[in-house]
Amino acid sequence: MRLGIDFGTTRTVVCAVDHGAYPVIGFDTGAGEHRPWYPSLLALSGDRVLAGWRAEALRSDPKWTLLHSFKRWLADAGPESTLEVAGEEWRRIELLARFLRCLREDLRERSSLETRSRKTFDVLVAVPANAASGQRFVTLEAFRQAGFRVLGLINEPSAAGIEYAHRFGTRSGARRKEKLLVYDLGGGTFDASVVRITGRHHEILANDGVPRLGGDDFDAELLALALETADLPGPGALPEGARDRLLEHCRRVKEGIHANTQKLVVDLGSEIPGAGRVTVAVRDFDARCAPLVERTLFAVESAIARCSDGARAEDLAGIYRVGGASELPLVGRMLRRHWGNKVRLSPEARSATALGLALAADASSGVTLRERFTRYFGVWREAEEGRRVAFDAIFPKDAPLPAPGEEPLVFRRRYRPIHTIGHFRYLECTEIDEHGQPAGSLTPWSEIYFPFHPALRDADDLDRRPIGLLPRDHDQQIEEQYTCDAQGVMEVTLKNRTHGYKRTYRLRG
Repeated sequence: MRLGIDFGTTRTVVCAVDHGAYPVIGFDTGAGEHRPWYPSLLALSGDRVLAGWRAEALRSDPKWTLLHSFKRWLADAGPESTLEVAGEEWRRIELLARFLRCLREDLRERSSLETRSRKTFDVLVAVPANAASGQRFVTLEAFRQAGFRVLGLINEPSAAGIEYAHRFGTRSGARRKEKLLVYDLGGGTFDASVVRITGRHHEILANDGVPRLGGDDFDAELLALALETADLPGPGALPEGARDRLLEHCRRVKEGIHANTQKLVVDLGSEIPGAGRVTVAVRDFDARCAPLVERTLFAVESAIARCSDGARAEDLAGIYRVGGASELPLVGRMLRRHWGNKVRLSPEARSATALGLALAADASSGVTLRERFTRYFGVWREAEEGRRVAFDAIFPKDAPLPAPGEEPLVFRRRYRPIHTIGHFRYLECTEIDEHGQPAGSLTPWSEIYFPFHPALRDADDLDRRPIGLLPRDHDQQIEEQYTCDAQGVMEVTLKNRTHGYKRTYRLRG
């Protein structure tokens, strides 16, 4: 069975591929009802781990430690990254895999999915467009470790663009061409992507975003405002468990806001003895949150400005709001102030990404997608005879990725080294400054050592050996060959062409 799984910061949504239909899967809450999402929540007690609605039921149980919004700490995760939970070190990839194993079990035993067979789930999954490659690797690997068969990974706003075309596409099937900006404001991240849609083919023209901005931040503003109104210390003074439960309460209050809401009631007394209920004005909440929305508008303008075909705002067919936090009336008002009636809210803002994933996973849908690099990837090189280092961008931001089934991208560089050992330090970044140096968000990647001197060709301890200069009579020609596939997985083959030996490495963030 094929599924589209949108692992979100606060909610995970699953859509099935079912003979041309794409139902959103409901999960048993344990309270006699099904909800069309699965809480992105972990509960730990010793070596026991529960997730989803079973974890939700343990929020007030002191014997359990709850992890919520844990997608956010994947932003800088690598294969060996750890997290301390209740005094114990956990590998982040293992925590995510444990969550996904629970999801897989609950799909079979506690959901509306019409299968209880042991058939493998074939899944297409998504990550934020601005996700670093380490997060992409950890996400893919955790799904595999959890027993899913991964068909592929695409960016969340790209999936939402597919849902838009499915929902609003021409009935005649004509190859209408249009450009759409997907405004994806979820629980923990914000992405803006410009998509060119031609019939069933989708091509990403540009991406931008804010890695740590989402509904969680609006919840925090509401809690801070309520405490301030009650003349109480800020959220940092609260015990962790009480703070988390109040933030969850604020999330529910926030999600109840509609266009005519004027007042919000926050029950601080549920966790703070004697605090009672506090009433705050929506206009005050909006004033606190407006700077957050302004940051998303800047990213939208940046994405439009960087479009590879020179697209302008007036060329867009629409600005499509998806993600739970995009439903806030404040977001719609501020977007319309800039772009008027081009702004459209998805009728299913919380499930649009999962539906787009299911469509893309359905081989009979005819949907094709071409993604682009969302960051610069390169290597530090010595310049001016070693007096400084310079960043060499190998794959630039917004360069097109190969489509599934196409040959990988290939980049080669040849040179004659002066050192005995090559020390390759890889990096990705969101921006390049006017001097060609990395800027914005920087993520270090693998470090690799390669023997330039043929006498070291079999050495496996190059990282512990001193790096010297090659003798003048040792003229070596070195070739670097980089490949990148449709998933963004990169490999480098380093070859001494003079003596015919080489090594191949899988690069990871």
